[in-house]
Amino acid sequence: MKHASKAWVKRQKLKDLVILALLFIIGIFIVLIFKPGYLANILIVYLPGMVYSLTRLKRSTKKILIFGIISILFVVPVEILARLTDSWDVASDFPRVLDIASLENMLYGVVNIIYPLAFYEYFFDNDRNRKISPRYKYLIGIYIVLFITTFIVYFIDPVLLKFDYWVLGLLILSPIFILLLIYKSHIVKCLILPAVFFGLMYLVHEAVSMYLGHWWWPGSYLLPITISDHIYPLEDLIIWIVFSNVAVISGYEVLWD
Repeated sequence: MKHASKAWVKRQKLKDLVILALLFIIGIFIVLIFKPGYLANILIVYLPGMVYSLTRLKRSTKKILIFGIISILFVVPVEILARLTDSWDVASDFPRVLDIASLENMLYGVVNIIYPLAFYEYFFDNDRNRKISPRYKYLIGIYIVLFITTFIVYFIDPVLLKFDYWVLGLLILSPIFILLLIYKSHIVKCLILPAVFFGLMYLVHEAVSMYLGHWWWPGSYLLPITISDHIYPLEDLIIWIVFSNVAVISGYEVLWD
């Protein structure tokens, strides 16, 4: 169902936008001062804003949390696929799934699904309803197929799962944006602010995490650049920083909300 679509937040909600920005900035300074491990880094930087956003909602909280939990079926195989080609790597203090995929980064993936959705629901979708779309079954089916296929193929021959970072990004993002344009093109302008807000957050947090040795890029890339002796792929800037949270919101809107 179509609904009013605006590219900017309502005036009465600007205070909440400022609070979220301040919570992020405070978290970044705490991480820089105390230099905690990667798990604490994630929680300090993102958890306060995510919780604050969820508490602003009355109808959509449960719907978003269920979506985030089910999306573990997506996050796990994507982390495995990314690690098989060294698309990225992170400092991990826990046993890894298949000895390659970081549990911390999977948590990070789930947080960065729930947080943008809570943000979008509050600022742009007006927390309209508790209902889950009948299309949810297609999303769950896709997740299950991806999850099972990844593990089966891994145990047959992991080499078959080695996609370059940009290929992996294209395979994930293209279908989502095609569905967005077909079913929910009227919300495209609502995605501009979330893209900018979370894009800047992800970029700053990545820079801090790289500085602390929590995140690095050890593979071969289509568009690598060197920053202070560290390799940084521009694929990451395009796929993760610019488009990932837009893709999360788009998938949620088309197949869940």
